[in-house]
Amino acid sequence: MLIPDEVLVLDAGNSIIKAKTSHAELAYPHAMRELTEQDYQSVITRAGFSGPPEDYMVVNSKPYVFGTSAERFGPHNRRSGAARYDPHYYGIFVAATLARLYDEASEIALFGSHAPKDVAFRDRLMRAAIGKWTVDMGGMHKEFRVTYANTFDEPVGGLMNVLLTDDGLHYQRNDVRDGDTLVIDIGGFTTDWLAVRPGGEVDYGLHESVTMGIQNVVKDFERSFRANNLDATQAIPDLPPARVREAIVTGVYRGGGRQYPCQREVEEATNILLSQIADTYQNVAHGPLPWDTIILTGGGSALLFDRLLPILNHERVLLSERKSNENHLANVRGGMKLWKLYKEHSLL
Repeated sequence: MLIPDEVLVLDAGNSIIKAKTSHAELAYPHAMRELTEQDYQSVITRAGFSGPPEDYMVVNSKPYVFGTSAERFGPHNRRSGAARYDPHYYGIFVAATLARLYDEASEIALFGSHAPKDVAFRDRLMRAAIGKWTVDMGGMHKEFRVTYANTFDEPVGGLMNVLLTDDGLHYQRNDVRDGDTLVIDIGGFTTDWLAVRPGGEVDYGLHESVTMGIQNVVKDFERSFRANNLDATQAIPDLPPARVREAIVTGVYRGGGRQYPCQREVEEATNILLSQIADTYQNVAHGPLPWDTIILTGGGSALLFDRLLPILNHERVLLSERKSNENHLANVRGGMKLWKLYKEHSLL
């Protein structure tokens, strides 16, 4: 099979959609809503000559809104497991992401990540992406053909981002390569664990997924914040997700022209997840002593980094990105390095 030169590396996480191509990167909230034709035309009319915002698209003749704009429509029912890997869900996100990253019609390969527990659904993921996609966005009509697809485990992306150089052909961290490494990927709905032996060989004897992640923290935070700020929140059905995420990072909720200190609510919301991580660390990974290095990947790992250090009790804990505010991109950056490695050695 002829593999296209252009590849989209996609991590359709439960909180944020992340993507990387040879020329650009992208991240936006995991939210999508199909619109009625009337709703979409109303947006077109209001936008006037400037055209609708890039969150609004027509994909294969159906109108949708994505990302931050979709969050404003209210809660989005994020699919999981086999239900996620459907052309009318995962495939639509593929098309929308391609439209944001490419201006011209292209033939594309997809390299999509999945949680380790979803490995049984990798064929569904690939089938959901392959095909022809038409997208109308910002006054432009675009067509894409995804003709090849393959997959990788999300934690492996974070590992490869630390282990390999940008060309995917050399090691940039021999110290990590030569030791036993534990990779922990804290995502939206799952926390994934992966063991790696010297030489970069994945040990599937420790390949665990725990159904708990940052979305649990978000829900618990919102519940506590509402209880402690009833007058400010009683008329609001849902707090804006972007503001909630910011509050978890900063300990201050900003809204209504005010600042609401909320560090106590953040602590309460994170304690349940941290307890689950501590239990898995001791009972499955057997604590710090078996590992030369621990790598934390995923946006949730950066968010909780300072709180994780006492739990891990290890002298070599690395984020998978040098800049903590870019840690959510580590899996797609590492996925691109892995793609290059596979392609060079004809492993695709």
